[in-house]
Amino acid sequence: MTDDVKTHVKSKSTWTRLIYLILYGIIYRVAEIVLLVITIVQFLKSLLTGSPFTRLQSFGGALAEYNKQLVAFLSYQSDERPFPVGPWPPEPEVEKSDEVIIVAEKADETTAPKKTTTTRTKKTDDPKKDSGPETS
Repeated sequence: MTDDVKTHVKSKSTWTRLIYLILYGIIYRVAEIVLLVITIVQFLKSLLTGSPFTRLQSFGGALAEYNKQLVAFLSYQSDERPFPVGPWPPEPEVEKSDEVIIVAEKADETTAPKKTTTTRTKKTDDPKKDSGPETS
């Protein structure tokens, strides 16, 4: 073994990182289950009432940011430790939808549809003569 490898193997920070990798790997799996539960609850709420839980949407955004932090730490993109060692990510503000759903009623069958009239114009090769409706 070279001296660099021996140094890294004996380094306390390397083994500490391994412990955190195992811990955050387990937490990541639990977060997947929590996300699945949120997804099911939001779908059912949306199915029954037409809109999801706003508070749960906000928590879902924070959970997404937390998962991003977990993946960054697990893949060595970041040395910053996520929650429970670091802070929980802030919950993003959820935009409230101003959507209006308009339901059209079925037309009454006794009411006859209105007839429309059209004016036909005569098409000629001479643009001077094709200026308006035909008159005779």
